Amino acid sequence: MHQPYYKDETRGLYMMPWVRLHGIKDYYPMAALLERFGNVKAVFNIVPSLAEQIDDYVHGDSRDILLDLTLKRPGDCTLSERCRILEFFFKINYKRFIEPNPRYVDLLIKKGIDASPATLRRAAHEFSEQDFVDLQVLFNLGWFHSISFDQDVNLRELRQKQEGYTEEDKQYIISCQKEILSRIVPLYKKLQEAGRLELSCSPRYHPILPLLCDTDIAKGPSPHLRLPERRFSHPEDAEKQIEDAIEYHHKTFGRRPSGMWPSEGSVSDKVLDLLTAARMEWVATDEDILFMTLATCSKRSRGKQIVDRSLLYQPYRYKKGLGSLAVVFRDKNLSNLISFSYNSWDPQMAALDLMNHFRNINASLEDQAHPGLVTIVMDGENAWEYYEDNGRRFFETLYACLDSDEELQTTTVSDYLKREKPKRSIDQIYPGSWINHNFEVWIGNRPKNLAWEYIARAREELVRYSHGPHPLFDRTRSIRLERAWRELYIAEGSDWNWWHSFDSGTSGDISFDSLFRMHLRNLYHLLNVPLPDYLKKSIA
Repeated sequence: MHQPYYKDETRGLYMMPWVRLHGIKDYYPMAALLERFGNVKAVFNIVPSLAEQIDDYVHGDSRDILLDLTLKRPGDCTLSERCRILEFFFKINYKRFIEPNPRYVDLLIKKGIDASPATLRRAAHEFSEQDFVDLQVLFNLGWFHSISFDQDVNLRELRQKQEGYTEEDKQYIISCQKEILSRIVPLYKKLQEAGRLELSCSPRYHPILPLLCDTDIAKGPSPHLRLPERRFSHPEDAEKQIEDAIEYHHKTFGRRPSGMWPSEGSVSDKVLDLLTAARMEWVATDEDILFMTLATCSKRSRGKQIVDRSLLYQPYRYKKGLGSLAVVFRDKNLSNLISFSYNSWDPQMAALDLMNHFRNINASLEDQAHPGLVTIVMDGENAWEYYEDNGRRFFETLYACLDSDEELQTTTVSDYLKREKPKRSIDQIYPGSWINHNFEVWIGNRPKNLAWEYIARAREELVRYSHGPHPLFDRTRSIRLERAWRELYIAEGSDWNWWHSFDSGTSGDISFDSLFRMHLRNLYHLLNVPLPDYLKKSIA
C-alpha cells in the first residue's frame, strides 16, 4: 500500500487526490474483506508516507485539488476551474465505472473524447450547472467500494439516483469519504492484534535504497547504462529513511515492524546490511533477484543457470558478521496473474485457477521435509479497478476457499519464520528491483539523471546551510532546517523518476514532474537561498 507525498506544505494543499480516493476504494476495503474470513491471514505493507497522509486527512482537515473542485459550486467556478473539472473528473476506469452509468456516459459524450484546451473550453460553456454537479458527484461516487454501499443505505440511494444531484449530496459524499478514511488505521491495528495480519513497512518516503547508497550500483545489472555526471552516494540517507520508517510505523500501529518491503523490491548488499543493523527480521524482494543471486553470487552455483523453481518456495538467511535476516522472494508469475491477467476472467474461475496453482506447487514440493512458502507480493491499490466490482467476488471466492482448505494454509511471514527457520544461506545478493532485476526505471536516461543531479545539488545546499554560522539557540533556523531535510527525503522518493519513464496522464502543476520540483523548490525556500532557474521548468 503506497502513495508518494503529495502535499505542498507551503499551500497546505495536496496536489493529487490518490490517498483520499484509494483510501475509500482499496485501503479500507482490502482489510475489511479479509476480516470476514477467520482463518485467512495476510501481510499488508504500508509505506509511512501513505499512513502520514491518511492521518492528515483524518485529523488535519486536509484538502486536495480535486476535493476543492468537488466542493465548489459550479456557479462560483472560474472558466479555468470548470475546464479542470472536465479534464480530471472523467479520469476513472471507463469500463467499470463510467459505462454502467448512462448519465456519466452522456456527460462524457457531451464533453467529447478530445481533451484539448479548446475542446474543454467549449464544453465548459455548454455544460449546465446541473451537469457539473452531477459530474462532481458521479466521479466521487465511482471511487467507493461496494462494501461502503452495503454499509450505508443513504450512500446506496445516492448511487441509484444517478442524476439530479444537489450540493447537499456532495457534502454527504465527502463526509462519508472522511469517515471511511478514519477507519483504516484502527481496522489494521485491530486485525494485527487479533493475529490476522502482519504489518510491514517500506522506507519512509519510498526511495530506491540501493541508489541512495550509491548510484553507481546501477552499473552492476546494467553495465552499459549512462549514469548522472554527479555521483550520488549517501548511505546515511538510506539509513535515515529506514530508521524514520520504523519509528513512524511503531508510533502509528503500536508495534515495531518485523519486516520490510524495500521500495520496488530494490536490494543490494549494502541495503541488506543496513536492514540487518536496523534489526529487521525479514525482507522481501523478487524471484529474479534470487535466481540471479544463485547464478552469480553463490560459490557453488556461480555462472550456472538456475532453473529449479522449488528453490523459490523457502526463505533464505542473509548473514553478514554477527547479524542476519531472512529474505523471502515473491513468485512473480502468480503475482502478475493477479495484477494483470485475472481481471479479464470470471472472478470465481480466476480464484479457483489460483488455488490450482497453489496445489500444483504443493505437489511439486511433497518430497521436502518442511512446508513450502509461496509468497505473492503485488501493488495493493491499482489492480482492482480493472476487476469486476473492484475484485470483490475474486477475493471472496479465494478467501472462502483458503478459509476451509485442509491442504493449504495462509500465513504471515513472521509466523512462518517462527515455525520454519531458513535452511539455506546467502552472503551476497544480486543488486536490482522487482522490475527486470535492475534499476533502469529510476536512472539512466536524461530526465532521470537530471533529477538525481538536482537532488545532489539540493543536498549540498542543505549541508552548507547546516554548517554555516548561526546562533547556538536559533530555534527558527533549526525548524526550517529540519523541514528542508524532510523535503529532500521526500524528493528522494521513487515515484518522481518512475513517471519520467511512463506518461503520468496529468498536466500542469499536478504532474509528477512538477511535484518533484515543488519539493526541491520548497527546500530552497526554507533555506532562504536563491532558487535555481532549472527548477522553474519541466525536466522533461
